[in-house]
Amino acid sequence: MDVRNDRVPLVDPTAARRSARRSIRIGTLVFIGLTGFTASGTAMVTAGELPGLPFAVGGAAAQVAVAVLVGTLIYARSGSREGLLRNRLATAARVFRQLQWALLAVLVVLAGYALTRLIMGDPWTLLTAGIIGVLLALLLRGAALLSRRMSEAARHEAGHE
Repeated sequence: MDVRNDRVPLVDPTAARRSARRSIRIGTLVFIGLTGFTASGTAMVTAGELPGLPFAVGGAAAQVAVAVLVGTLIYARSGSREGLLRNRLATAARVFRQLQWALLAVLVVLAGYALTRLIMGDPWTLLTAGIIGVLLALLLRGAALLSRRMSEAARHEAGHE
């Protein structure tokens, strides 16, 4: 099989490289920022404050999600100006779909925990779960968008040859 036919052409390779570097920088900053949630949640739980559990668990899940998003974007890109490899796009789309399910599971578990704590008379857990839940939902949305776009690119370009 000709490797050139197995590539999705890039309209602007320079812009693609620039956006990849930008994604890495932003991902690193977000990862570092999420450390505050993870560390503060862990400190709260260690001190016996259960409302901190959503921050600890959700912050750690968000950090892993950011690392997976950035790592998969790095994997999906190619060093060639000829385009992106289709099999890498398909693999990245699968990883992003799995990440979606994992983030959804964390959101459901945190919501269940927060509602249970609310029923037990603790409204603060609902607040912390809501705050970290918004961040997790944004990551879920990003993973869904990336999965859809990469799948479409790999399938669409494959059908035109």
